[in-house]
Amino acid sequence: MKLENGEVITLDDGKEYIVFNSILKEGVNYVFLISNFKPVEICFAKEIIDGENISLEIINDQKQKEELMKYFDVR
Repeated sequence: MKLENGEVITLDDGKEYIVFNSILKEGVNYVFLISNFKPVEICFAKEIIDGENISLEIINDQKQKEELMKYFDVR
């Protein structure tokens, strides 16, 4: 089980995001999240699947964000 594009999720901070896209890169699944509130926020996260449980590790490293932007074709 993994997150699907279009799925709405709530992060630990209580904010809701839409899974806009996901990619598999070097054996790791990354998701591109867009908030469903204004002002719009975007973030990238590493999806961690443990059996039936899914957790997300938000990407905070600027270099890694820029690299992921290329894979997700964010301009």
